[in-house]
Amino acid sequence: MGVRLERMKRALYVGRVARRTGLLRVLRELGVWGTRPATREGAREFRHALEELGTTYIKLGQLLSSRPDLLPDVYIEELEKLVDQVAPVQFSEIQRIVAAELPGDVFARIDPDPLATASIAQVHAALLQTGREVIVKVRRPGIEEKIDLDLALLRSTASLLERRSERAQLLQAQALADELEAHLRAELDFVEEANNTEVIAGLLAEYDDLVVPQVIRPYVTEKVLVLERIHGRRVDADHGLARDRARELAREFFRSYVYQVTVHGVYHADPHRGNVLLTTDGRLALVDFGLLGRLDEDTRRNLALLLLAVAQNRADDVAELILDLSRTTLVSDVGGFLQEIRRKLPRYHGRPLAKIKAGESLADLQRISFRHGIGLPTTFALVGKTLAQADSIARVLFPELDPIALLEEDAVELMLRETEHRLEPDQLLSWLYTQLEPLSHVPRRVGQLVNKLDTGTLKVGVAPTDLSDFEYALRSTANRVGGAVIVASLLIASALLARVHDLRWAAFAGFCLAFVLGLYLLLKIVRTPGEL
Repeated sequence: MGVRLERMKRALYVGRVARRTGLLRVLRELGVWGTRPATREGAREFRHALEELGTTYIKLGQLLSSRPDLLPDVYIEELEKLVDQVAPVQFSEIQRIVAAELPGDVFARIDPDPLATASIAQVHAALLQTGREVIVKVRRPGIEEKIDLDLALLRSTASLLERRSERAQLLQAQALADELEAHLRAELDFVEEANNTEVIAGLLAEYDDLVVPQVIRPYVTEKVLVLERIHGRRVDADHGLARDRARELAREFFRSYVYQVTVHGVYHADPHRGNVLLTTDGRLALVDFGLLGRLDEDTRRNLALLLLAVAQNRADDVAELILDLSRTTLVSDVGGFLQEIRRKLPRYHGRPLAKIKAGESLADLQRISFRHGIGLPTTFALVGKTLAQADSIARVLFPELDPIALLEEDAVELMLRETEHRLEPDQLLSWLYTQLEPLSHVPRRVGQLVNKLDTGTLKVGVAPTDLSDFEYALRSTANRVGGAVIVASLLIASALLARVHDLRWAAFAGFCLAFVLGLYLLLKIVRTPGEL
């Protein structure tokens, strides 16, 4: 009963915020509920509403900002400004959580003033008994219960929207809710974040100018994480670095993210400016690894080849690789997709980074795919957002850097790494087994086929596909014919009842009901020619 009451209270609060910020107008601008041109004002109100609703909704907005194929540009730009900042938790509450999670003799001191506050965690500077400077990341009390309430509400809302709106089905509202839950669960667990931090530190060990804070074990729990403190500041245009040094850092930083995605298929999936620091010794420090992207082997290889094809301006290969990654149907316009790729791909070559919007090429590929009915996997969107954020920071450091040219420079190295990986004994043997194993079944299957042909027991099943439009037309026709028959029957029955003096009231009611139903039927035919 308590959970239901809390859920109802939260739903009422969300409803009040939605009404005050004009959420219905936003849904129309997004095409979820009606249609209306997207406006900057609507996007701004949407962002403010998400910030007011807190953690879960801010993360939802950040997730949506990676989908330029689904949302208008003004919404993408506005959602990228989302601020995840809240009032700090009282220090006494932080001390209570730390005392419950860690031994009492770990710290010589913990600074009461937080270095950073966000909706999921709060960060304090501290000093170990050994004299080492560290930071203590503490999960906000009660945040898990709030997120559970919001996720339950979002799942039910997504299910309702998908039943009522075709646009919501295209937006994959329920899939977005599932993906949001996976991201939030990962960020709530600091044990997983500690493991993520060590994974990325290992991947970036060969990059001397990039540093990842060390996890201070064994001081890691689900609610508390202790890390090495790295002194630095956010990257901005006034970084004060020499031109050559800024160029070197920008190139190494962007290359490191391409390397994570294309070589290992594991990458830091949230490299915004707050998570990248310029250290006092002139290096870049990556922090906050609550969200890590992971790719399966085939997707990783295809994405690596796709980035190389984009860099080398090979439109046909770009289209083929995207189709390999995507889901297509009978209505997908593959020919139109290829023509648009051929027309737009060359525009990304020979232009400096300062003149290209962050992630413009990958975002355009997402939009083109969506327009032509080609469904990209969600992993593509997250990779696109990650590389967009990485090239945005690179642009701040060195505006003249060209990421497309940088990808082309690294093409040979990437191909050599991929070849070396494929020729590793375990990889090669696995590939040979999966290719040759089906061939061993061919003689037996051919024998079975011949036997069925000989005995006349071969059956061929035909499953009709893509009949939704035809089924819709039949249902619409049947509904209208049925509605017309009901109206005609009411008119005939009412006319007969009108001849009976005692039942004239029933005849009048029948005429009124027939009139209302007939008027409704007529209006629906005029306004929506394809349905009742």
